[in-house]
Amino acid sequence: MSLLVFQRLAEQRIQEAMQNGEFDNLPGKGKPIQLEDLSNVPEELRLAYKVLKNAGFLPPEVELLREIKTVEDLLEHMEEEEHKVRQIRRLNYLIMKLNQVRRRPINLEKEQRYYDKIVERVEVFGSKKAKAKRLEALEEGQVPRVDFKRIEQQTVLMVMARLNARRS
Repeated sequence: MSLLVFQRLAEQRIQEAMQNGEFDNLPGKGKPIQLEDLSNVPEELRLAYKVLKNAGFLPPEVELLREIKTVEDLLEHMEEEEHKVRQIRRLNYLIMKLNQVRRRPINLEKEQRYYDKIVERVEVFGSKKAKAKRLEALEEGQVPRVDFKRIEQQTVLMVMARLNARRS
């Protein structure tokens, strides 16, 4: 028997079931079917992709994107500049890693974007709270202490921002 005979038989049975109302009370009736498009995956790999997806496995690129988003959200809510600098370094490392994992032209790479924003916000002697404390100490007659490590970090940030601006 040919495949055409089986197709006609299946179609005939489906039509009969529809006329008898056997499809009327099915769960999800009237809702769109969620089909996975695996047409771009080679046929011999589709089962493996489905198993990995059902197991919660993500490709490295997607995991890195998820981690980058987490670090970005964390940076938005941080107040201490020292911690921000660490997280910016981590963010830029993750972005660099993502750009290496991707197989794309260099002009489509993800930008390391927080240096410019942080350099705009970071002031030479720290945050507003730190400035207020220093002013109080000066008013009390205390000699200010110079934090060379912080100045060095902020200088590095400014240089990186300028280099990043030149690249753009």
